[in-house]
Amino acid sequence: MLNSQMEYAILIVLLALLFDTVLGEPPHPLHPVVWMGGLIAFLDRKIPRGNEKLEKILGVFLGMIPIFLFTFTLTLLLAIARKHIGTVAWLIASALLFKTTFAVKSMHQHALPILEYLSKGDIENARKRVAMMVSRNVKSLDREHIISAAIESISENIVDGITSPCFFLGIGGIPIAITYRVINTLDAMVGYQNNKYKNVGWFSAKLDDLANWFTARFTVFFIALAALLLRKNWRLSIRVAMQHHGRTRSPNSGWPIAAMAGALNIKLEKINQYVIGEGMLPRDPQMIQEALKIMKISSLLFLFFTVLPLYIFLGIHVQLILENFFYDLIWGAYT
Repeated sequence: MLNSQMEYAILIVLLALLFDTVLGEPPHPLHPVVWMGGLIAFLDRKIPRGNEKLEKILGVFLGMIPIFLFTFTLTLLLAIARKHIGTVAWLIASALLFKTTFAVKSMHQHALPILEYLSKGDIENARKRVAMMVSRNVKSLDREHIISAAIESISENIVDGITSPCFFLGIGGIPIAITYRVINTLDAMVGYQNNKYKNVGWFSAKLDDLANWFTARFTVFFIALAALLLRKNWRLSIRVAMQHHGRTRSPNSGWPIAAMAGALNIKLEKINQYVIGEGMLPRDPQMIQEALKIMKISSLLFLFFTVLPLYIFLGIHVQLILENFFYDLIWGAYT
């Protein structure tokens, strides 16, 4: 039996931050998100196209099967670790799983090479690197639009890569953080408005919109607070977020992008899609570094002032209830 759930909740969060800082992302063969992607791709290949209604129905199963499978399996493994190996193993496993649901260090690893290439005037390699962060066509992007694309990606990552999974940890522990990561992975793989996925991926896309709805808006205030601490334009951050958030197709991504644009007093543009912000397009690649600073500070503020209290008083208890329920569901059948 756990002696102090509050202490364990704090340790899990701190260990996960340590793992992210020191280790970064796990190797691909060991990363749960890679496993999620593999299952989603497998199920996607099995869905026949051509019947709109059938595609939508099967799209629901495409979403629900990975959500249930990964939430159930990984939560069960945590319960087994706690009951049969020990608290220390459970703590480490919990922290490792939580770490795989968010990404801070990896965003630095993706974005900083773009800054370095642009500083050397190497536009071609900068385009190749930014192509790893965004889905748009990068072949003709100039210096300003490469920087803009990188900052937009950093801004969106604050929500779907950090504050959303952390928020779900706060309210439901590791199991619900895992659920969120499956939903976000589904959206990244099949949530496109094209002929192939507009029916199959509709359920996954709507789930992702719903999952990020609150944090996309709430995160704006932490971006503004980070801007204040870094002596950026926090007032403009809030104003641009309120006025420009609706310019993106996504109901959520416009909020952090607009907040970042305001904080840095720049304009961000996805050609033929949207223009957000009141300044000029960024020309100095150091703006990428400034965006990363805002990402890091806003994420830490969100974690320590919102997520950690929630996890201590709510999420850790939900996690243990779910662990015990799934464990009893399986082991109870054999006893």
